[in-house]
Amino acid sequence: MTSTGVRDQATGESARDLANSLGDTLNKALVISTSFRFDPELNMLEILDPCNLRNNIKVKGLKNYVVSVKMHLLPAAAHTDDRPASLYIRQAMSCVERQLGPVKIDELFVSFADITNHFPKPPDSRPPASANHDDRRSPAILVEPPNSDGVPRSAPSSGHASSVTSNTDLHAACDMTRYLKVWGALNRLKRTGKAVKIGVCDLSKPQLEALCEQSGIVPDMLQVHVTNDPTEDTNPLDDSLQKLAKLHDITIRTHTDSMSILNDRTFQKLVTDFKINERFPTTEVPPQGYKIDFMRPRWVVNYNVTLKNRGLVSNRGYIAMASSDCVLDPNRTSRTVYAPNASSSSSSASGSP
Repeated sequence: MTSTGVRDQATGESARDLANSLGDTLNKALVISTSFRFDPELNMLEILDPCNLRNNIKVKGLKNYVVSVKMHLLPAAAHTDDRPASLYIRQAMSCVERQLGPVKIDELFVSFADITNHFPKPPDSRPPASANHDDRRSPAILVEPPNSDGVPRSAPSSGHASSVTSNTDLHAACDMTRYLKVWGALNRLKRTGKAVKIGVCDLSKPQLEALCEQSGIVPDMLQVHVTNDPTEDTNPLDDSLQKLAKLHDITIRTHTDSMSILNDRTFQKLVTDFKINERFPTTEVPPQGYKIDFMRPRWVVNYNVTLKNRGLVSNRGYIAMASSDCVLDPNRTSRTVYAPNASSSSSSASGSP
């Protein structure tokens, strides 16, 4: 069984690749064979590709390899405080370890779905070419070291003066405080030796400066999106970004991944085509007045295992996680408890989604 509708819903080469991969995996695991299990440690149902062995690096006996992992935190990864949840980092890394074995990740990137490099840029204050100006100078990042446990320090107050927050719109676009917990989680993986280098994706120069200033953690790598679309007039590799990266030893990489690698519409098409809700009905009982909402994708990981000095990709794949929320039921009916023989009465409902 194939999900041709999913191909129509996905935009971008990597998004189509992911949609097709998920469709193929669901077809093999649920239609052709039976390949799923409940993982009590992660508290999630795993649907596995029966043709892709686990711990495959160890099984294949590979040596001298480079493992690169990119984690896409999707819009639904944000909790009620509108901040991406760092627990998804732990989930994703556990799933990668189950798939590849206990390997050290050489390059670990995080991509936030709501960040692009098209935010407003500060006014161009560069002097004319004829002016006596030293182009080699670049604004320094004011880096405050992280705490001893690797968690970023608190962000500066709103009155903090900075050359990259000179106007209100730019300050709002470059406020990176909502990403500090996730960025701190990646830094802990590096400090504990589970990752060699960590990086972020698709930040503009002001955003990169803000992240470093507010977290005290400078990334080892910055991955920027490039496209061959002639209508795209934004150049992410502008001179100021390259100078800033060079000043702080940040390696710049390019990528062509879809900026929206898995949206809700594409995922719901997969859920419908393969009858996920019917095959695996939820056992959760919501509190009074609430209901279990439809599943939404939270994060996607794509991993690559490349042989050193040869540039050959030995293994690559995707891991996607989705879950449901407990939301207020719009069709709820109020329940009144009558206690005519008591001076007061109350009712309560409690539970977890």
